Amino acid sequence: MVVSRRSRTLLALTILLLLSLGLTQPVAAGKRKAKQRRETHEEQHPEPTLWTYSVVAEYPHDHKAFTQGLQFDRTCDNSSKVCYDIFWESTGLNGQSSIRQVDVNTGEVRLRNDLPSNHFGEGVTRLGDDLYMITWRTGAGFKFSADKLQLTEEIDTGLGDGWGLTTDGVHLIVSESSQHIHFLDPKTLREVRTITVKDRGKEIPWINEMEVINGELWGNVWQTECIARVNMTTGRVIGWIHMHGLREGLIKRGLVGSTKMDVLNGIAYDATSKRIFVTGKLWPRVFEVVPKPFESGAAPDWAAVARLCHPRVFGLG
Repeated sequence: MVVSRRSRTLLALTILLLLSLGLTQPVAAGKRKAKQRRETHEEQHPEPTLWTYSVVAEYPHDHKAFTQGLQFDRTCDNSSKVCYDIFWESTGLNGQSSIRQVDVNTGEVRLRNDLPSNHFGEGVTRLGDDLYMITWRTGAGFKFSADKLQLTEEIDTGLGDGWGLTTDGVHLIVSESSQHIHFLDPKTLREVRTITVKDRGKEIPWINEMEVINGELWGNVWQTECIARVNMTTGRVIGWIHMHGLREGLIKRGLVGSTKMDVLNGIAYDATSKRIFVTGKLWPRVFEVVPKPFESGAAPDWAAVARLCHPRVFGLG
């Protein structure tokens, strides 16, 4: 059989085409699978939004207060009929722990109840007519009357550690040194449910002082200048607020006590006027802030977000 030159050429081209398909198809298939994996990961772990802030006001704060919990409230004096914007504030450190009613505008401590020296105070929140306060490294806590700040009951959360404490109006919401947030029935102190805080699939421990704002759980991440905005159903971090610059600004101004300041810790929300307040441990000021998006091109990249906002190692509250 004689094969013409044209036939030989067509045969060669056909073989080359088949070889080419055999080599490229696995590569193309691999790229498609990698793309599908990325898309699936992004669907399951969407990126949070990034925010910075503006300061709209600042208020005096006891620079000796090791702030562990902060909640906005309003109270009225029945005799004078004068009403006050106040913070319920808890402070830590053994021998210095207390629960306080503080005038927002003046920083004056209007009521105070000190804890026994063997307790290291942590978060505080008001629910109904009661104030709840927890302590570090134990499940022990206390209930106080909101009118006179008198101790009414000792409580036990059933947890081995106490960090942050807030409420959604129904439950007590408690954080510890782990990545878990616990929702407790305030009457029985039994756990109703738990969420695990995650950012793009990575578990985030060390959520410290917390506040519920517009259906989100906002929490300071200990040893960072970041506030995590957490979905209270899924535990997913849906936003990061970078609060960098507040502490450095106070130090530069040379305010009394500013050289001894500890970390950012304290979030309070005035739901009526939509005001957000932040402070820190041993800070001489409370700031009223408004979160805002970063200007175009100014937001940190994701490596920087992880470096600035994700805890590195486990430690103390």
